[in-house]
Amino acid sequence: MALVPAPATDGPLFAEVDMGGSDSAPTVRATVVQASTVFYDTPATLDKAERLLAEAASFGSQLVVFPEAFVGGYPRGSNFGVTIGNRTANGKEEFRKYHAAAIDVPGMSFCVWSRQS
Repeated sequence: MALVPAPATDGPLFAEVDMGGSDSAPTVRATVVQASTVFYDTPATLDKAERLLAEAASFGSQLVVFPEAFVGGYPRGSNFGVTIGNRTANGKEEFRKYHAAAIDVPGMSFCVWSRQS
């Protein structure tokens, strides 16, 4: 496997990887998106995803991979105004917007494990 340098351009960075497969193996052009969500705005995030998908397709991409939690966002660094035993009014509003922008994934269930000593 070898990284094939992309040509020098002012446009998006594209790196191609030669997987060292046989000439008869099918080739799939994939794009990895490194972009952030539009926080608290799911419709705008979906519009952004659609633009990025169209751009990747215009370069011949057949597979496009987005960051985890691209739709709905990931509130890294947000504390929603919480201190132990207290939450500010602004923090409650931030959490309300975050929760409203979250998505439900049909058929998914989550388990929380606790360790008993």
